[in-house]
Amino acid sequence: MDGVALSRREIECLKWAARGKTAWEIGRILGISRHTAAYHRDNARMKLGVKTVIQAAVRLALSRPSLFT
Repeated sequence: MDGVALSRREIECLKWAARGKTAWEIGRILGISRHTAAYHRDNARMKLGVKTVIQAAVRLALSRPSLFT
């Protein structure tokens, strides 16, 4: 993940996705729409160069474990 800059919102959405939350649930938790939550989650996925949200969450967790403790 070196050189990849994720926004605060992208990180938040990935953290909730790692906990099994859907875009709808993430939107409710963060006070944003389902579409906006999916947008941030998918942007993070593309920036990290992976195909799935789970892969993105794992990559984030491995590069920044302190975010998940």
